Amino acid sequence: MAVSVIDGENSHSRQAMWALALALGGVLAYVVYSYLGTFVLGLFVYYITRPVHRRLSKRVSTSSLAAVISLLTIALPILLIIGYAVAVGVSQLGSLVGPQQIDQVLGPLLGGVGTGAGSGPGTPNAVVAQAINDPQAFASGFAGGGLSGVAQQGGRIALAVLGVLGTVFIQLFIVLTLAFYLLRDDHRLAGWARTEILGEGSPADTYFSTVDRDLKTVFFGNILNAMAVAILAVICYVLLNFFAPSGVAIPSPVLVGLLVGVGSLIPVVGMKIVYVPVALIITAAAIAGGATAALWFPAVFVGVSLFIVDTFPDLLLRPYVSGRDIHTGATIVAYIVGPLLFGWYGLFLGPLLLVAMIHFARIVLPELAHGEPLTARATTDSSLDPTNRENTAPEPDPVDTDIDAEAQTGGETGSEDGRPDEGDHSTASDGGRENRDTATRSSAESDTTEGRPDSSADRVRSTWDDDSSTTDGPRSRDEDR
Repeated sequence: MAVSVIDGENSHSRQAMWALALALGGVLAYVVYSYLGTFVLGLFVYYITRPVHRRLSKRVSTSSLAAVISLLTIALPILLIIGYAVAVGVSQLGSLVGPQQIDQVLGPLLGGVGTGAGSGPGTPNAVVAQAINDPQAFASGFAGGGLSGVAQQGGRIALAVLGVLGTVFIQLFIVLTLAFYLLRDDHRLAGWARTEILGEGSPADTYFSTVDRDLKTVFFGNILNAMAVAILAVICYVLLNFFAPSGVAIPSPVLVGLLVGVGSLIPVVGMKIVYVPVALIITAAAIAGGATAALWFPAVFVGVSLFIVDTFPDLLLRPYVSGRDIHTGATIVAYIVGPLLFGWYGLFLGPLLLVAMIHFARIVLPELAHGEPLTARATTDSSLDPTNRENTAPEPDPVDTDIDAEAQTGGETGSEDGRPDEGDHSTASDGGRENRDTATRSSAESDTTEGRPDSSADRVRSTWDDDSSTTDGPRSRDEDR
């Protein structure tokens, strides 16, 4: 029977501390909720740059420098290129379907993005909306109001532009700052959480480690692959249009490239669901216009799409696209439902929630449902267990230089000039019997477990298992402060 050692005074102090902890947790939850899209985007940037950062950390002096290089060379260019491509794609889509339809379709997705200046008449948002929806009326009002009207409209435009740019730069700064400190101090945060809160080897430790590993797969593998395909497709299609014969050009090449990137997430068919119909449209336009001599252009378009856009990213990034623990169909549903439910950041939040729920169902829920003690292993022979293991490329295992040095020293002292130690002869027979017993037990265990898929808990290679030697080497951690 457990005996409580907490007296009345300490009990009141503990309750007060719990109340303070709940209050601070509520404040933190409110801050994260207010900038949920920014924090989720920061996690995405962290996961897509983490493999590069871990390799750079072995070649540069400090982990901070490696984090800065990773963000400036990988994350920032990707964000800027994707932002520009999306803006051009929205503009081309607006020219096809009209600005009013664009507002109806993209309004819910961009509901969390704004300048904070309101949306009533005369506000910066209203000025921008008027300039986009009815440019002629906007220009006539701009020119017909005299000098005071010009000054007033110019002030509204300047305020709108400053508001939008200010919001974008603030959110971008938060994203890069969050990603920087996660890259630099992730091993410290993981070590603190494991030692002080979760417990080494506990079910919670296994759960969060497995979630971390698959988030790296989802973000760095699937989404980054789609973004790389979209960027490559946009570049190729824009360049192709420079050589296109008259009347046989790719319609809205930037928009088509973005759709190709989205199509790469679809299993089996992939991006062919986009560029094959576009090729048929170009071919039909050439035949209908009597430009049969220009039929070479659709053939070149299909060849570039197939051998460059479709094949090159697949060969380059396929070793990292190892999402075998997450069902492909469930991932596609998360990509679709996430933006519809949460807005633009649902593209990242949807897969995050999917990974968290699936591994909770695999590792924790069965034992909770049956009232069994929680263990740090996933349920074996489960339909949620992965079955496809090919083409996986996990991150490098941490290397402990001290253990390697001790092992090498022990090997040198244990045998001199190729002669075994004297004690080896006396223990040879016992060691042989022990080895035979061990082999018998191992054979029996292998017979009972043959055919079972390994659980995710047995293959965790993530931040939670990395120590300071993974990223910082033998140097002191104080160098990064």
